Amino acid sequence: MAKHRKRRDNVIPFRYPYREEIAGEITPHLHRAERGFGQSAGMETNEVRQEGGILPGTLGLILALLAFLMMPFILGISAFVLGYVAVRRGSVGLGQWTMGLSAVAVLLTLVLRPFY
Repeated sequence: MAKHRKRRDNVIPFRYPYREEIAGEITPHLHRAERGFGQSAGMETNEVRQEGGILPGTLGLILALLAFLMMPFILGISAFVLGYVAVRRGSVGLGQWTMGLSAVAVLLTLVLRPFY
């Protein structure tokens, strides 16, 4: 009996009641290309995301240019919102141009309004 107790004293105590090996669950995945996580999948996602922002960006750009000619507050603010939507959907350049032009149209209206 003393011999059995001596062997139990040599065992390292575990904090968890389970004595299973869990190393297989936390190892990195080595075969990502086989599962579709390659570079081509990321490029397709980026292209689709950029295409999603072209329509609101173009519509916002048209509204921003029209804001210089008529109804600058309504068209300018609408164009700014559409530019923000375009940036969020991936068309960054078009959306930033739209937001910039619409902001200039609204600010010019506020500055030049007293001189009419």
